[in-house]
Amino acid sequence: MRTPVAFSDCLTKIDHRPVMPLFIPRRPLLPLTLLTYNSATINNDLTNEQPSPDILFQAITRRSCSEQMDNENFEVLGDSFLKLMVSMALYYRYPSASPAVQKQLKNYLNVKKIVFRGNDANWLPPGYNKINETELTTGQQYSHQNAKRKAFSDMIEAFIDAFLISTNYITTIKFMDWLGLDVMPNNTQDHVVEPPSILRSNIATNNNIQINEIMKNFFADRVFAEIETKIQYVFKNKAYLIAAFTHPSNYANRITDCYERLEFLGDALVDFLVTRHVFVNYNQNVTPGKVTDIRQDLSNNGRLAYILVACDLHKKILHNSTDLFSQISSYAGDEDLFPNDQSTDEYLSKDLDQWADSTAPKALADVFEALVGAIFLDSVKRKPNPLHIFSYNSDQSIIHPNLNPIRSFSEHGGKLIKESIDKGGDTQIAVCIVQMPNGSLFEGRGVNKKLAKAHACRQAMKQHQHNENMFQQTG
Repeated sequence: MRTPVAFSDCLTKIDHRPVMPLFIPRRPLLPLTLLTYNSATINNDLTNEQPSPDILFQAITRRSCSEQMDNENFEVLGDSFLKLMVSMALYYRYPSASPAVQKQLKNYLNVKKIVFRGNDANWLPPGYNKINETELTTGQQYSHQNAKRKAFSDMIEAFIDAFLISTNYITTIKFMDWLGLDVMPNNTQDHVVEPPSILRSNIATNNNIQINEIMKNFFADRVFAEIETKIQYVFKNKAYLIAAFTHPSNYANRITDCYERLEFLGDALVDFLVTRHVFVNYNQNVTPGKVTDIRQDLSNNGRLAYILVACDLHKKILHNSTDLFSQISSYAGDEDLFPNDQSTDEYLSKDLDQWADSTAPKALADVFEALVGAIFLDSVKRKPNPLHIFSYNSDQSIIHPNLNPIRSFSEHGGKLIKESIDKGGDTQIAVCIVQMPNGSLFEGRGVNKKLAKAHACRQAMKQHQHNENMFQQTG
């Protein structure tokens, strides 16, 4: 009898150990130091590297094939890298476009463009099962297969990851460019354009000496050096740091733009960094569903806002909004989250479930993401890339991720009772009441119905977990 061919998951075979035979160089997996545009690097001969056949085979294998591996984890990492590279290209290519316009462009570039013989795709990749084998002849069984259009976009993202883990960033970018994705912001001479200036147009016309003097005085007046001390990174171009902490409402900063464009890039960076961290360090223990849970847990707005306040960086935000001041003061003054007798390290080592607080002002998370974007742009020509300074204690969330509270609530049989809008006071607050199967009611509040529902579900799941713990202790 012929032995059946079996295929194993390529991601579980990636060896991260630094020990290698002498004279055999080892390229680290997804090194952050090389994640940069550089015309000289893009034109080098490293692009001769290619993924191996087994990796390519996994990239085209869907779960429905019933093999021992599939392309779903490939698709997750490829998706985050595609999002990052499209965001970078838009940031470089459209310096005057608003973040809203850039997000629309990113959505356009990520749509499912592939059309293959009309609405139904007819293709049978190696390893697929037979179709309607009881009704069709042998010849017809292997003639075609209907596939959803999303399967093709998923496969493209899996191919991107195949190049990413097999070669290097530049080779992967050139492959994406070959696919027709707008990820290389080249000029008419086919060279990558320089990063757009973060300075406002009215000050960019001054000479460098004047600009540096204005920036130096502004930087000193706001004591922004304290930020550099806390994040352990000194900016070469101080304008990036100033912009990262400038809210759109601020009018005192006449030097740089606000943080919106940096936040647009930083959002994609945070998503890729979290996904990369999971695959580099936990590649043998992750599933697509678990990766999604980890990404939601590690990069949600509540967690990022918590980190910014825990590091006492919220006080440096430049804004002229009374509403934002009230929201930040209320959140940062919550002694349940930030007791006065605890240090930053103690804040960051607290129960991770408290980090994802839906009551946190979104501006805090926006500043965090803008700061990540600022560091990335400031360090593109410097080694090592300092983004590792944001690697806070994430192991617990990776091993035991905090699931989306609405999803967890639904899985435990909870149901929605009532949603309403509280119009008392100066601002409207959404209110949501949910009920657990045992009859317990929980109320949540937020600036919109979605946040109010998440808050109510989080309260319900906290009480459920508390009851389970008490039961285990008494049992």
